[in-house]
Amino acid sequence: MDFRKTKQCRHNRFYITCDNVNNSLVLTGKGSNKPSVHLGFPIWSDKAWIGKIYPDDAQEKYFLRYYAQQFNSIELNATHYKIPSPTTIQRWKNMTTNNFKFCPKVPQVISHAKDITEMSALMTEFIDAVIYFDNALGTTFMQLPQHFGANRLNELITFLGLIEKPLKLAVELRHESWFTDKQAFDELSEFLMECNHSLVITDVAGRRDVLHQRLTNKTAFIRFGANDLHASDYTRLTEWAERCSKWIEQGLEELYFFIHTADQSVAPEIANHFIHEFNKLNRVKLKPVSIKQESKQIDLFA
Repeated sequence: MDFRKTKQCRHNRFYITCDNVNNSLVLTGKGSNKPSVHLGFPIWSDKAWIGKIYPDDAQEKYFLRYYAQQFNSIELNATHYKIPSPTTIQRWKNMTTNNFKFCPKVPQVISHAKDITEMSALMTEFIDAVIYFDNALGTTFMQLPQHFGANRLNELITFLGLIEKPLKLAVELRHESWFTDKQAFDELSEFLMECNHSLVITDVAGRRDVLHQRLTNKTAFIRFGANDLHASDYTRLTEWAERCSKWIEQGLEELYFFIHTADQSVAPEIANHFIHEFNKLNRVKLKPVSIKQESKQIDLFA
């Protein structure tokens, strides 16, 4: 079964799960006056968007500039493979707007190391690089490999404790044991609360256990995986708009919502569905994606 999707989807309906009971430890019940809400994708360079959300004559070297005119955040996967130079970071910043946020992904050489506690020096190097984003730096996230199980809890806590410089961090767990070993999951969650770090919340059709709904601070970092534009994608997005609105009313201060889909040509329409549902419920409005032409009609209930 693919992590993002499942062939059984046409015979099932997927719902987002209930809140974790411990969310009340971080959500005070009083809404934030100015919640920070960010929406985006894991890429900005897709030629399918030329003539649709980018100009007809858009050149690839300017894709980020056009992307930032439509969205206010990016899940920056490029840093997963290479630590960017200050020059590169400045060039990226120069192509974005003042409220745009980059969310760099921790390099794979760190997150996938045999012993991540030995990677503290490289992690410091990574942090020293991404701080050049300055006010454009959003939450950094660390995606642990699927083989990184709850038996490595102490190793993970030790590594996170070695991070000396201030950093907004979200950790994504993927191994099944994190969601069957309640004690390990709760211990990690409590540690993240103490450090003011987040747990990534992942919503994919192929794995429903990763949709744990545990908030460990006032930031929600959500990675939503579409399932080949199945109708359940849209019902889940509507539910997410409702859930995020509820969290904002309860005191959530920062929201990152990243959409993943295999067919990037229709990603703008998927984003607009979430934006439309979210804006109906919130005083803070997300800017709808300006689509020049509809590439194809999407049947939400096929």
